[in-house]
Amino acid sequence: MASCPMYVPEGFDCETALLLTRLVGTAYDMQSQWKQQGKPRRDAFRWTPNGPSTLHYSQPLWGADRFFYFFQTDEPYAFVASGPDQTAYLVFRGTDSDADWVENLKFDQEDYSPVKGYGKTNLGFTEIYCSMRQTILDTLASIDPPQLLWITGHSLGSALSTLAVPDLCANGVRPDGFRMVHINFASPRTGDPVFANAYDACGVPTYRVVNTCDIVPTVPASVVTTDLPIYKHVGVPVDFSAQYGSIPANHDVSNSYGYALAHPQEPESVAAET
Repeated sequence: MASCPMYVPEGFDCETALLLTRLVGTAYDMQSQWKQQGKPRRDAFRWTPNGPSTLHYSQPLWGADRFFYFFQTDEPYAFVASGPDQTAYLVFRGTDSDADWVENLKFDQEDYSPVKGYGKTNLGFTEIYCSMRQTILDTLASIDPPQLLWITGHSLGSALSTLAVPDLCANGVRPDGFRMVHINFASPRTGDPVFANAYDACGVPTYRVVNTCDIVPTVPASVVTTDLPIYKHVGVPVDFSAQYGSIPANHDVSNSYGYALAHPQEPESVAAET
């Protein structure tokens, strides 16, 4: 029996979202190349982008990984790509082992420091984003001003892309006609209700693509006890239910999310038969 169709709200374009999953795959490949080269320092890393050849790619954008609190290291997390049609892309990857970090997720929150009045956000996500935010702003300022900036990420990268949006609205370069649209995949909850409500009022269309069989979008839990912070999702959910047989498979940006976007009427059909 075929699965139910993906819910596609007004204004959401599956074809563009599918392109974004491929760009996220490019960000994951950037991380793979860094590991294959022995995790060199940023000045020694040589990245060959494997994304669409029509785009121009920035240098890798590095962040300090303090997520697990055991160590700190600089890693390539993101890039900016721009095309000939005055369109640019800010793309974030997720963690190396997306299913594993769920068990290590911390509930702690801190003030969202890039913009006042945005409540609190997850401590681990915010530390990584703030370690790279100036490089993001500088890189976007260095390219030809686009008419449209797509912001995207997967898993942890979705949290980072969510944290980038208010910062870019308040502190980024936004010439006349500049538009931003945010589409992310398998996003965890990123901040408290004050953050989520302020985010949703900032005017950037945001679509959160969610496989309801994926565990990652369910964390951090919205409410656990009165002793722990509370969390709320941002944006408009674009959801589908597809079971691919394991936690990593249900979460995979290409074979789960990419497949569903390519087959929105039957997002589970092939996976259910294999």
